[in-house]
Amino acid sequence: MKLNPSMMTVIAACLLASAPAWTTHQPTVQAASDVKKAESQKNDYSRDVQNSLDKLFEAIPELKGYRLIDKKYKEDSFRGYSSPIWSLHYTNMPKTDEKEEYDAYSSVSLKLDAHTGRLLFMDIQNPAWASADYPEEKLARDKASIFIEDLFGTTAKQLKAGQKLGKGKAGSGDGKGNKLEWARSTVKYHSHINDLPLSNNPISVSVDHAGHIIRYEAYDFIDPSKVNWPDPKKVITLEEASKIYKDKLKMDLVYVSEQPISYAQNGKPAEKKPMLIYQLNTIGWIDALTGKVIGEEAELAGEGVRVKGEGKSIKIASREQGEKWLKTQFGIDVPGATFEYDDHKDNLLEGLQTIESYRWMNDSNKGTPAFELVSLTTDEQSDRLIGFNLILPDQRKTEQKISVEEAKKKAIAALVPYLDPALTELSLIVETPEADIPEWVDKNKLDKEEDKEYSFTFLVKRNGIEVSDESYMVGVDKATGTITELNLHPLNPGITLPDPKKIVSAEEAKETIQQEIDLELVYVWEQYDGQRAPEPQLVYQRKWKNGYSFIDASTGELVKVSRQ
Repeated sequence: MKLNPSMMTVIAACLLASAPAWTTHQPTVQAASDVKKAESQKNDYSRDVQNSLDKLFEAIPELKGYRLIDKKYKEDSFRGYSSPIWSLHYTNMPKTDEKEEYDAYSSVSLKLDAHTGRLLFMDIQNPAWASADYPEEKLARDKASIFIEDLFGTTAKQLKAGQKLGKGKAGSGDGKGNKLEWARSTVKYHSHINDLPLSNNPISVSVDHAGHIIRYEAYDFIDPSKVNWPDPKKVITLEEASKIYKDKLKMDLVYVSEQPISYAQNGKPAEKKPMLIYQLNTIGWIDALTGKVIGEEAELAGEGVRVKGEGKSIKIASREQGEKWLKTQFGIDVPGATFEYDDHKDNLLEGLQTIESYRWMNDSNKGTPAFELVSLTTDEQSDRLIGFNLILPDQRKTEQKISVEEAKKKAIAALVPYLDPALTELSLIVETPEADIPEWVDKNKLDKEEDKEYSFTFLVKRNGIEVSDESYMVGVDKATGTITELNLHPLNPGITLPDPKKIVSAEEAKETIQQEIDLELVYVWEQYDGQRAPEPQLVYQRKWKNGYSFIDASTGELVKVSRQ
């Protein structure tokens, strides 16, 4: 299965609703097993750690008056980081204030390498800085650049900002029932070696609307001076690499029922229409020393599933309707749970599907709760249900009780009521994660914890052609057979897909798309689940461009979709 950008926007829209949007940022007390007891010599920072803290507080003067309220030395692998770290938490809350007032004050979380002192992570949530507005791009880039120079000094010249500017938000309560948002724009910095960028392992710096640095992440950063990098004088030429890349290109014919032609901007709504398009397969990299193709995408095996859809469409326009459906459909009672609603207005700005989400969080401390969280996601325009997610408590017994075949039957039975009666067969994607593990990975070091759910993805074909944004996903709890997830993305009523008999050939499409492909020479150093490849590589990869391109199969024209 290949996901084109329009399908990814649908998935992204729903992922926004899969977890609570608002959480308090009070530090959690970690279990003793999670933190190794520090030996006597580890009770205090090294001089390198203190120097990094001093440098940080000079770069962000507002932090100088904050006090340390939590300090932990962790030897266990944290977020795949192999060395011990210091985890620190600061606040500007006076010692005299009650604990309950914590959320009215600023919270600062820091992680530093315990040996080198290098800052790995920083997150600042200051209620006074909260805003749902993003900074101007120039302000974000200027402030991020100054911060990098303050931290790295003369070596900052080895770091260069990427073209793409990321956006995100964090949310919290202020302890008084109010919701706060911190919108941020993120600039990523890549190391440059021999005047070539290290494509992965970036440092990210996030800036708020007023120019405050509110987040920093550098877990994957590599000190270039301590690595033996491949010699760029020994690479094949750009022309040779381009020929190899273009020879490997394949064009996949797919329907997109709501293909973006332009994104919402300057008050103008996004333009979408049903199309039959050719999209490129994913090639990955060309080894610049050998010319070998690395990371070529493999086709996922699909299993045909005969179905007879019932054509039901559930509409939920209120909290009350959602609670009634949960009770009727799944026997889930939510009275007493904390309720949250989100209209996801940012989706409209980002060109994503406009959605609404309803969430119920079970905060009860009495016994083992029936659920931790249950959420419903609906299409904002039609109120149609597009997502259901149930998180069961970790304390329950999770021994596997049902087979994958039993779970598959339950998944299909849960899905059939919502399928188009015109559909007679779905393609069940059978994923094999083991096939994606690189050869250099030590599998004995991988996390052995098994997923607690089976996840089934069903794809749809019409006229024998895959519809990339018509798909379904069902999650089934391995222990109980409970349906824990439904993602419903049917073809919207009234949509007419283009005639597949009147299209250009794949060869014509391939010839046209080649004009959009430019390669660049970069360093990469692969990682997988906390493990790093034995050595970095020098590769040719496709150069990033704002937006994306595809071929209109009906006309043969190259279509460029830009977010600018």
